[in-house]
Amino acid sequence: MSPPSEAESRLRELAREVSVAIQAAPYGTAPFWGSGLLVAPEWVLTCAHVLVRKDSLGRKRWAGDHEIGVRIGERTVPGRAVYALPDPDTMTAGREFGDEREYELAPDLALIRLTQPVRHGCVWLSDRAVPPVSARVAALGWRGPGGELEPWDGTCTVPGNDSLHVFRLGPDSEIPAGVSGSLVVDLAHGRVVGVVKARRRTRDGGKAVLLTALRALTESEPLAPALALGADPYQELVRAHDRWHYERQQPRASARATWIDVQGQLSDVIGEWTPFDRARALGLLAELPPPSSAGVVQRLVERVLGPGTVHDPLPVAWRDGHGLLYEPDDGKQLLAFVTYLTLVADEVQSQDPEGAARVREFAMSRAISLPAPDRQRLVELERADPEREGGAGPASVLVALAPVVWEENLPVRFRWEIQLVRSAEDRQITTVCDERDGVEFDEAVAQVQEPLALALDRADRSGHPATVEIALPVHHFDTAAHLWVPGGGLRDRPHRPARPMGARRPVVMRDVERVPPTPEWRERWAGLGRRGGLTPLPLQVLDRTPGYGKLRNAPPESVPVLCGPAGQGEGLSIMMDVLDAGHGVALWRGAPHPRAECGPDCVAFRHVTDALLAGVGDAAGLPEAVRALRAQAHDLRQGAPDGRPSCAEQLVLLYDDADAPLPDLGAGYGAHA
Repeated sequence: MSPPSEAESRLRELAREVSVAIQAAPYGTAPFWGSGLLVAPEWVLTCAHVLVRKDSLGRKRWAGDHEIGVRIGERTVPGRAVYALPDPDTMTAGREFGDEREYELAPDLALIRLTQPVRHGCVWLSDRAVPPVSARVAALGWRGPGGELEPWDGTCTVPGNDSLHVFRLGPDSEIPAGVSGSLVVDLAHGRVVGVVKARRRTRDGGKAVLLTALRALTESEPLAPALALGADPYQELVRAHDRWHYERQQPRASARATWIDVQGQLSDVIGEWTPFDRARALGLLAELPPPSSAGVVQRLVERVLGPGTVHDPLPVAWRDGHGLLYEPDDGKQLLAFVTYLTLVADEVQSQDPEGAARVREFAMSRAISLPAPDRQRLVELERADPEREGGAGPASVLVALAPVVWEENLPVRFRWEIQLVRSAEDRQITTVCDERDGVEFDEAVAQVQEPLALALDRADRSGHPATVEIALPVHHFDTAAHLWVPGGGLRDRPHRPARPMGARRPVVMRDVERVPPTPEWRERWAGLGRRGGLTPLPLQVLDRTPGYGKLRNAPPESVPVLCGPAGQGEGLSIMMDVLDAGHGVALWRGAPHPRAECGPDCVAFRHVTDALLAGVGDAAGLPEAVRALRAQAHDLRQGAPDGRPSCAEQLVLLYDDADAPLPDLGAGYGAHA
């Protein structure tokens, strides 16, 4: 093996300076627990299991609830564990020390905050979502053989991944007991890529946790709220990290080389986007308001790299999106980075005009070295932005629950998928149910919530929330999808109830089995588009009249209005007639109906739907008009939370566009039991 270069030797020195030892308090002769690394001002990253110790009876206990000693160089300072992934209860639940399952616990990370001021450096954390692209890495930390604390390092290869957030350390180097929490640095590119988790039981090598696992901090509750990072711990941590490194790169009276300087000297760091470009870009991005959600970052990256190019682990922060751009398919690295920065600047323009201007100015300063055709592409990208031009609105999102198992003519198990729909011809599947035989309906509804939230983030544009199409079999048409709150509520604002999806964006029903479009449906939909104004066609849930014939012969502008549920009893038969007669628009009340005759709720519902249809110019305006009605009902409900649900809260809209028919989502899966 050739001797290390001067740059590599300096890189190891920098890594050693920010590698810390974790021990109990008081410090004098306190036992050594493991290693850690300084990742941002006042913050130390280590493995969560380092903070799991034995009690007097030999059982596991969480030791992070008390003061912890952190040795930085020759000085030991106090700290406190603030975050743990997984949580302490999971780390200590019902397992003895040495249990093989400890080896599989993931992601096994903890963040410690220093509680006493001390000057220190910080590692440079990789922004990439993949294990080291070079096979050779160094692991640096501490160990305590015989009670004596001493530095440890080893050089090894990375054979591959064990899971999404865990990679293997090859058998090139011994990983002794007690070095958990040591940093793993990619020697070819000068970036810390992971944290040593465990050694192998019977041979050299082990496992390390990829830094992408830190993204789970977004949903982590602090163990010490007074020391917490804020509403989104991951965002705040990486922003503090990037600001620190950008500040270190400013001209100052110091001759010491920084992490960025050393990266610029490594022979394998090549490309149009230099470490110095990266430091400035991430420093500027760290000053911007963070993205409202992970889907925003994914949407912008896919505008640069193309649809379907972003996969798990999904980007969360602006820096995560930056880390996906090093190897674009067309090889135009510089164009990819300046395009992404420009898109981010556009995204935050209304929130932070000055910050957006700084990002845009830097992007344009680097864009001057692009070839002329690429400079033109950058200009055309901004011109093509429908939000800037006031053109087409956002994509819509389709949530389809297709029945795959039927019993006694009822659907009982479903496969689901979520699609990002830009046009009838441009449908991108974002997430699918991974159960071949499907799941029960309630479970399917639960499973779609989180991926739906991400898909909506990708589809939305500022000021233009995307429409949601819910495709179901008619038996489940009464599902109140407009009351869903995808992704949960606002965790950082528990005092403000989350607004239901249907109050923020149009939510419409579609028939998942209406494939392909029938002649009646196509003809009626075309007639609906040629006429202005809509008229109600009242239907009583207890009486199947007017029947299929009258429904089929109704004028094109007629909208069936059913005063009760459409997915059960006589209402189910009526709704099947509505669909068979070719109607693409219908309204109904997805709530129980009196058994004997229509009641006051039916009368109120008809008044609401009559006014709704009278106030809409054409069918295309109906989804937004229903959304506005739901928003009004939600706001009124906040003033009287104990009141009865209003008609608007029970209103369901079928809006089944024959010009944009659904794909045959259930093809090949259906079965009868």
